[in-house]
Amino acid sequence: MIMPKLILVTGATGYVATRLIPALLSKGYRVRCFVRHPEKLKNRPWKRNVEIYQGDVLSLETLLSALDGVYAGFYLVHNMSSGKAYREFERSGAHNFSAAAKKNGLQKIIYLGGLGGSDEFRHMRSRQETGQILRQSGVPIIEFRSSVIIGSGSISFEMIRYITTWLPFIPAPIQTNVPGQPIGIKDLLAYLLSALESQELLGPIIEIGGPEILTYPDLMVEYAYQRGLVRPKLILPFFKATISAWIADKLTPVHFSIARPLMEELTAPSIIKNKSSSVLFPLIKPSLYSESVKYAIGREEYLPESPWIDSLVTREPLIGSWVSTLGEGFLIDHREKPMTSLTTTATDLLNGKKVKEWEIEGIQIGAWVRLKSNRNLPGVLRVEIQHRDGYLMQTAMFDPHGLTGLLWWYFLHQFHKNQLEKMFNGMNHT
Repeated sequence: MIMPKLILVTGATGYVATRLIPALLSKGYRVRCFVRHPEKLKNRPWKRNVEIYQGDVLSLETLLSALDGVYAGFYLVHNMSSGKAYREFERSGAHNFSAAAKKNGLQKIIYLGGLGGSDEFRHMRSRQETGQILRQSGVPIIEFRSSVIIGSGSISFEMIRYITTWLPFIPAPIQTNVPGQPIGIKDLLAYLLSALESQELLGPIIEIGGPEILTYPDLMVEYAYQRGLVRPKLILPFFKATISAWIADKLTPVHFSIARPLMEELTAPSIIKNKSSSVLFPLIKPSLYSESVKYAIGREEYLPESPWIDSLVTREPLIGSWVSTLGEGFLIDHREKPMTSLTTTATDLLNGKKVKEWEIEGIQIGAWVRLKSNRNLPGVLRVEIQHRDGYLMQTAMFDPHGLTGLLWWYFLHQFHKNQLEKMFNGMNHT
């Protein structure tokens, strides 16, 4: 019997990786996740179906072990959160991965970089330099260079989502009136999987993006339209990346250290110049931006048989007795406690007992249930309850409709906290 090929995925807690891994499993591959913080994979429904290897690309020793027996590796590591030294970390990580891949006889490296980057200080320029280092290893490589990724959980899309929701206008600095070709996550995954399965596409740099050329403010305009929000475009004569990153840090799930290099990229075009992707992948027809936004808003990436928190990408990991955070358009209140035996209340909820003012939106009897509030609110409130691995978890997710919804949540935060805590404690005490 021939064993399925073993694939290593680096950056396994990142957005693209968490969407790629279940796709690889569905194709029959064995998957080894290379990750610094394995606990961040705690709620992933595919966790038991993969190998989890704790390590860091800055440690050659851990990479040498992780790549043992691996057929191909996806290099999806970004070090933007490392601060000003992220470029040095990216170089070191790429050199280490190259050395380990060559020593282990890796058959293929698939690397996801980015389009754009007009000077040496830009993040995308660093991503392209990473590709050059990986190429020098001598291991066969396919390098994709992508424009902005549109999907529920993508950093760029989350900034679009939250800023458009928070602000009563769309900020349009004249410096950001530059072209880009946003690509939907569904199409991006199609490229990555096709590259893995092809035996011919080795060596080229492949530029990928959607069929439309749009500016960053245009992306927010379309998002506002899709959500039914009235957001006039406000032309601004100035743009300061540091200030914009600070605003993103306060209003979105994206930390300042990550937002700043991304904001710097907004003044550089990210368009496809080499159109070889349509020749190399003739079966992939990238979606229009509006279609990708609908896909993201509808959270169609989520597995229907799993609770939503298993797929959520959040600012802070949903681990701990109480976590208040943001993620994928939601304002989130997450609570958990050790609980090996369930109370009557928790048992009733997990078995689908109806609750006043709530409707059951999804359920797996005895394991999890998602309730949707029927109250007249400026947004949609859902609560998921799970019993897993000896823990009872309750996650409230509020999807606000515009600024009114955001203000409703924050101004009544103490009320919400008390109500959610009362509900949670009612499931933990007889």
